[in-house]
Formats: sequence, structure tokens, C-alpha cells
Amino acid sequence: MSQISRMGMFRRLACAVGMSTTLVATAGCGLEVGAVYPGMGYGDYPPDEYIATTEPMYFDGRATYWYGGRWYYRDGGRWNHYDREPRGLYQRRMEGPPVRRTYEARGGRPGAPPHRR
Repeated sequence: MSQISRMGMFRRLACAVGMSTTLVATAGCGLEVGAVYPGMGYGDYPPDEYIATTEPMYFDGRATYWYGGRWYYRDGGRWNHYDREPRGLYQRRMEGPPVRRTYEARGGRPGAPPHRR
């Protein structure tokens, strides 16, 4: 085998290895990287609007909220949820949906500001 054909084979091999490495390295780029919270993804908690308008159920000294099929509660500076629904919270949920408040006028629209003279 001549030196010229060995160089061509070496270049093709180097190119194939480089392309394979690039493919493997970028395969995980579509995955989302961020903080991982135990038992839940980031953002899997009741939004502020829900908390502001929903009456909490107190369980184990914590305000808990039924949201998205789970009971959520604050644990320090973050949200957490029960992996298994406690019996007391299950019984409360069977009594009916949580009480929601609204700050809108009847008819679904805010009322007009009062007329001043």
C-alpha cells in the first residue's frame, strides 16, 4: 500500500471518527438541563393565581392545595407534594372541590369604577 493511499485512508477514518463524535456529543442537546427537585419537575406546582383564589386545606400544620391531581404544600422556600395521598386529605377531597374565590364582578367582568362628582 502506498503512502498516498494510506494518507487518504487515514483522512477518511479521522473524518468518520470526528463525525461520529459530533453526533454522539450533540445527541443529548435536545434534553432540558436545569435544577432537579425531588419528586417533581421545575414548574410543577400551583400558580400564584390558584393559590390566591383557593382556600387551603390544613394538614400536618401545612396549608395544602389540591392541584393537578396532587396535594401540594410549601416546604421552606420550595413546593413539594405527597407521593401517596394521606387518608385525611383523601376524605377532604371526597367532600367536594376546593373553595375558590373570585375577585370579578358578577357576569365575569370587573365593575366600572364609581362615579365621582
